[in-house]
Amino acid sequence: MPPRRTSRAPASKATDESAPKPQVNGTSNKRAASPERAASPPTKRSRSAASHSENEPPAPAAVRKPRSKVAAAAAPADAAAKKAGKLSPVREAHAVAEHTQVKPYFNPLPTPSPAKRPGLLPFAWGTGNFGQFGMGPAFLDEISKPKRNTWAEERMEQNAFGENHAGMEFVVAGGLHTIFIDEKGTIWTCGVNDDAALGRITQDVPDPNSPNTFLSVDDLCSYPYPLQTLVDEGFRAVKAVAGDSICAAVSDKGELRVWGSFRVNEGSLGFSNGLKHQYMPVSILQLPHKPGDAEKVSSIASGGNHILVLTTHGNIYTWGAGEQAQLGRKVLERRKIHGTVPEKVTLGTRSRKATTIGAGSFHSFAIDDKGDVWGWGLNSMGQTGTGWSSSEDSVVQLPKKVIGLSKAELGDEDVVVQIDGGNHHTLFLTKLGKVYACGRSNAGQLGLAEDHAAFEDQVDPDFVAEPALVAFPDPTDPVVQISAGVHNNAAVTQGGALYTWGQGVQGELGLGDEEEVSTPRVVVRKDGGAWFATAVSCGGQHSVGLFRKK
Repeated sequence: MPPRRTSRAPASKATDESAPKPQVNGTSNKRAASPERAASPPTKRSRSAASHSENEPPAPAAVRKPRSKVAAAAAPADAAAKKAGKLSPVREAHAVAEHTQVKPYFNPLPTPSPAKRPGLLPFAWGTGNFGQFGMGPAFLDEISKPKRNTWAEERMEQNAFGENHAGMEFVVAGGLHTIFIDEKGTIWTCGVNDDAALGRITQDVPDPNSPNTFLSVDDLCSYPYPLQTLVDEGFRAVKAVAGDSICAAVSDKGELRVWGSFRVNEGSLGFSNGLKHQYMPVSILQLPHKPGDAEKVSSIASGGNHILVLTTHGNIYTWGAGEQAQLGRKVLERRKIHGTVPEKVTLGTRSRKATTIGAGSFHSFAIDDKGDVWGWGLNSMGQTGTGWSSSEDSVVQLPKKVIGLSKAELGDEDVVVQIDGGNHHTLFLTKLGKVYACGRSNAGQLGLAEDHAAFEDQVDPDFVAEPALVAFPDPTDPVVQISAGVHNNAAVTQGGALYTWGQGVQGELGLGDEEEVSTPRVVVRKDGGAWFATAVSCGGQHSVGLFRKK
């Protein structure tokens, strides 16, 4: 889940006559919070703003940590670099001969969703002042209710996303950008590219139809464009993740590509040692490869500035910013760049294998093969679900079991299957379609009614430290997907309904003028209406859904 928000004005519009005429004056129409809601969560900082103290854990003790095999594999090949003691720059993995997997995988390879018709059309709401809606420079204003993407609709008619009017297959909203995957497995991106979040170049791109001129930067950022480098290499994307400015995608063959840049409290951390921005997708994780058994990537997750990878063998790797212990290992304050090297995370004992991973802005999660849920990272408001009794619990340095959500505790053969978190809260979805929440609760983030039992014995009036069951208006329609924004949330049900709740002062809830909703509220109805909701993603200040025409 991406945390970043900004109130910075968008770039001035280009004079390219071929682009649709903008309908805004070049400034964000961000709505100010009302005075009586001064205690509500603050708007997320812009790039130049100082970090919030609520996201800064106590300074960890300086402890040396042995380098993992993965870190050792990425070490410099030349003796001079070794002598300097620097981490190696990111290198593309060497091409491997055609592989035949003999040993069964513990976790399956990523699989595309079955195509259905009509194709899925993107809808967006919230604030899109940097082109993150993907509708072009004419739609950079605030949209308080879901609006269809007419650009995508036109290209569906042209079969740009696949045969028979194919649509989008997957979507994820980042801090100030959006990633789409169409039915061909092509990745399309739009939004802010200051820190390489789009995975492509948007400055000084020659116009193929006009010699000696360049394409409009505003068009290149506000309309989705494909990542042609991945298309050229035959990368069939299945899933992508988008943080503040760091992104990753995994293919149907279990290949991983990463691009963008990490940030820390003081500013930019960079992509790796010696590299501030990675504008094009690259492969950086070299997994073990044996005859008949090649470890691949099964799933990915990201927080605001860190990445988690789950492999086909049940292993977890993390890298990125580690100031709040979200990497599951200690990163020295003076060696923050070391966090950009992938290392393995252990869930209690090495014998445990992971089946699912998830993340919030500054915290991380995993589910093991026994159905136990593990959390680590920033826990200043109980967002890891591991409990909180004093300030010493504000950071969970190593994976710790989440309270009340193990397979044994849930009963009825239920188990947690998806986890997504915001800045200081987390949602958990189970196989039976139930949703649990924990963390910050002072602006409706948890979706709990005022008389909910979780509020009776709070250790702090502003948060709930253990997961609590969220009630939905229709208990017969199970939830099948969840997404958490900065302080807002969304859920899609089996029957095609879309619910939102929490705080959204810039239209993120999709409920018109509603800025704070304490319990799940219907945005797309299960019965009646023209659209069937199938997926949703909450970004830094915008939300995107994929809807099918009924």
